[in-house]
Amino acid sequence: MAWGVKHQHKTCIAMAEIFTGVSPTDERFTDGLNLLCLVEMSFPDKIMEIVDHKLILTNGEKETEDNAYEPGKIYECLLLVTQCALVCCKESPNERISIKEVAKELNSAREKLLA
Repeated sequence: MAWGVKHQHKTCIAMAEIFTGVSPTDERFTDGLNLLCLVEMSFPDKIMEIVDHKLILTNGEKETEDNAYEPGKIYECLLLVTQCALVCCKESPNERISIKEVAKELNSAREKLLA
């Protein structure tokens, strides 16, 4: 096994951390709640409530060609990324997608955002 199941799982946890801005060791995670549970409970309807808003242009920022994305495209991209993180963090390694599939899904999300 070249990549390893542990490394893939850690990568997907890190992906969830990056897109939520919440550490997996955050003190609010008690009684069985963890970062993946937070993402899973929020997916798909409340995903914008948990995403790190530093990743999204806010009203106070000046819009430029570099940061002007359509809100629908941002939402779709975030859905794809969080869905990918959830699938590659499945408890059973047999239910997880491969790291190659993760890369493919992330590239697809990027392409949808930039289209």
